[in-house]
Amino acid sequence: MRKHLLHKVFEPQSVAIVGASERPRSVGTQLLDNIIDSGFKGEIYPVNPSYQELRGLQCYASISAIDHPIDLVVIVIPAKSIPGVLHECGEAGVGAAIIVSAGFAEIGPRGRSLQDAIVDIARTYK
Repeated sequence: MRKHLLHKVFEPQSVAIVGASERPRSVGTQLLDNIIDSGFKGEIYPVNPSYQELRGLQCYASISAIDHPIDLVVIVIPAKSIPGVLHECGEAGVGAAIIVSAGFAEIGPRGRSLQDAIVDIARTYK
């Protein structure tokens, strides 16, 4: 049976969290804690150049620093930094990415332009 194109979103074997953090109540902290606490059986790769380790896991400075296959990247960083991260994801062969950030079309023309650029990047690597 052929796997659906979204299987890396719904059934990932590895997840990287760009913007993982130990700051209380930050989205990056909550996301990392929820993945760990859910009993996720796959590999978890926190990504934040400010940390060596988070929650007992090695923390990576960037997606390109991870030398293992990544099925899913969840991005929780400021919008202006996302295009560079998406290029890294594409170059690394990441299966899927979810962006949990504000600052796109909802803020006006500049945000719309950034959103369009992100769509173009995603299409480049699909």
